[in-house]
Amino acid sequence: MENPFQELYERLDRIEGLLVSVRDHKASEPEGEEDRLLNVREAARFLGDAVATLYGRTSKNEIPFYKRGKKVYFKKSELLAWIEQGRVKSQKEIQEETALRLNQ
Repeated sequence: MENPFQELYERLDRIEGLLVSVRDHKASEPEGEEDRLLNVREAARFLGDAVATLYGRTSKNEIPFYKRGKKVYFKKSELLAWIEQGRVKSQKEIQEETALRLNQ
């Protein structure tokens, strides 16, 4: 069995990499491009996931999506917001919050 902390670290590292990638991509994106609808392949590429993983997330309603008939679409701005919801506080932020609570 793999060390659960190592797995957590790897997942956080991946999320951080995605956020940096999204931030850099967004900075070079034309105005209004973030509200464009993406198909499954585009969304998977944007998130760095396999298409099958993305379909799994939609079937579990873990990710925001739109469905018309058999087609599934994703809004770039909503995918970015979904990624940002997974932000984990740094050790420093946790320590600062703890210090503030203790001083109250």
